[in-house]
Amino acid sequence: MTTPAINIPDTLQPFSVALQRSMRFYEQIHLSPRQDSLLKAFNDIIHNDHSLQRFFQVSVTVPSLLDNLQAEFYLYEQKTNRFLRVCDSEIGLIEPPQLDESGLATDISTIVDHNGHRFYPLYPRTGSARQDPRSAKRCQGLYDPDPYFASHSLLGLYGVFPAAGITDANDCFFQILTRWIGNKLNNRLIANRHLEHLQFLNALGRDIGHNVIVPNMQLKYLLRQMEKQLDALRELEEKAKKLFEKGISAQEFSKTLTHCRRQREALEGSYRELLKHHTQISLYLESLFREQHFREGHLVLKPTRCFVERDIILPQLDLYTKKLKHQGITIEKPTNLHQQEFPLMVDIGLLSQVYANLFSNAVKYTEEIIGHEGKPRKALAYGAEMVPNFPVPGREGIKFNVFTTGPPLSDREREAIFQEGGRLANSKGIEGSGHGLDFIRRVIEVHGGRVGCEPTPEGNNFYFILPISEVEEQGNTQKNHDQ
Repeated sequence: MTTPAINIPDTLQPFSVALQRSMRFYEQIHLSPRQDSLLKAFNDIIHNDHSLQRFFQVSVTVPSLLDNLQAEFYLYEQKTNRFLRVCDSEIGLIEPPQLDESGLATDISTIVDHNGHRFYPLYPRTGSARQDPRSAKRCQGLYDPDPYFASHSLLGLYGVFPAAGITDANDCFFQILTRWIGNKLNNRLIANRHLEHLQFLNALGRDIGHNVIVPNMQLKYLLRQMEKQLDALRELEEKAKKLFEKGISAQEFSKTLTHCRRQREALEGSYRELLKHHTQISLYLESLFREQHFREGHLVLKPTRCFVERDIILPQLDLYTKKLKHQGITIEKPTNLHQQEFPLMVDIGLLSQVYANLFSNAVKYTEEIIGHEGKPRKALAYGAEMVPNFPVPGREGIKFNVFTTGPPLSDREREAIFQEGGRLANSKGIEGSGHGLDFIRRVIEVHGGRVGCEPTPEGNNFYFILPISEVEEQGNTQKNHDQ
């Protein structure tokens, strides 16, 4: 039987060549009915399910249906240049993923046997893998890998064990299976990356609304105040003109001059407040609208060496002092923080917004209690302390605290408040979105730190711990030595 001649347009010729190559590849493969049906079943299941976790689980289940083999699924992590074991047929999903400790080389380009396992490299597209010489001719792909993975086209490894139990027929089956797995894995990783990017952009939009647009209302209030003060000065100017025409007395002149000076001082005060808020809003805008955030799909730090209390805490506290006092909240400052503080490398703009959110929450939620001395207390306090063995043994971190009086939070509330939309039971009727503490968590985590809340008999201590770099630790040690 001859194949009928088909007229294929020139624009479709590359696709025709690719299809024929792939056809020749599969014509050389002789699968058993069980292997063939297993491949079709695998493809049918993953075609209708786009979950990355279930994809791992289905993939490692396949070998158990062929001679009772087992499998492991590894992803390549570019940051550490190591493989992460994410799933296997003994445990299932591994959470969190485990770094490979067996010494697998990350430049694997062919099928290799290692420690009783046979590892099949997973590539973004059919034909990317430099296959084992035992395999049939490979199909050349038409497109480059997705740009997310182009810097290292090896996506991961599919390990089957025991290697001694893999027959030639099963080895051929796994070569075909891993071609499919690599392609499907690439698509899922791309989809997950895009989804994470969109979720980040949504969160960033909420950050902008919460940390920039809402505080910008204070600028509008100050502008209205300045407008009223300017109107008062205009009225004073008209009054002075009339008094001059009538012949002003020394007493009237002195009274008018005093009035004019008070209006000028009020206007200057509003100007200074406006300038402070404008400076902070500008800082927030710079840190939230960085091009790198949108390009990378996550917060990108711009670390600057600074003294946290002097450069971040006090400027933010200054913005909230009037509001705190208006609510009857006293501010309890540490007496020794400036003495023990030393420079840290942090993102000033983002960390400033962390304190702005904490102080804003203090205005809303601080409540009066009867203190341990039997006296009423409605207060905010801040401070810092050293934390040993953070983030790993032998290193140090610094814990920054913001304490407010009020009823201690329950375990459930402390777990919920750092998640998007998490609000306290007593927040009914209080303006807010439940976004501030989620923002704090994300900023601190991208700094390599940790957030939390500790209940006390008189209130709640909101804290975050930042790791101190080895250079900063050495500088602090030298400072203490010099003192």
